[in-house]
Amino acid sequence: MGRPFKQVVRRGMNQTNPLPEWTDDLSVNVEIIDEDHQAFFRLAALMSDVTSTPDNDQPYLIETSINILEEYIEGHFLREQKAMAKADYAYLVEHIAAHDAFADRVTRIIQDYRQTGSIEKIGTLAHLVTDWLNNHIRVVDAQYKGILTNANVDDRPLVYMAAGLDTELVS
Repeated sequence: MGRPFKQVVRRGMNQTNPLPEWTDDLSVNVEIIDEDHQAFFRLAALMSDVTSTPDNDQPYLIETSINILEEYIEGHFLREQKAMAKADYAYLVEHIAAHDAFADRVTRIIQDYRQTGSIEKIGTLAHLVTDWLNNHIRVVDAQYKGILTNANVDDRPLVYMAAGLDTELVS
């Protein structure tokens, strides 16, 4: 078996420009959404670690982390948007626009990496994820605190939503 995830994440952190980490003040008081957010931070740390420790598996590990990130973005955003729609959240349209803009930025960086093979793009992506998420949670997600609850958020694994196994669409 491989090393525990937390060891992998911490081993190669860039000390001159460390990634922000999850802190309890980022909680939106919805367990499954907080867990999703924490997973984004861990995934960004993994991407940063993979880029700082070149070896024969690096391209495979980068591609795997990219694929996971894409799945998390799709599944998590759908989870939030469905819950907001269910709660008749007043700022749903604006929230979806913020999600879409972020997803587009991530997609452009991933496409650039896949065309150029530039490892620096993945480091940029790791920072984009943590910086954007840190700000998004504090400013945008904070607005739905108290509106979204554990009871009105779908807590199934993200893969179900990201794979299109959920037939309800948010419009």
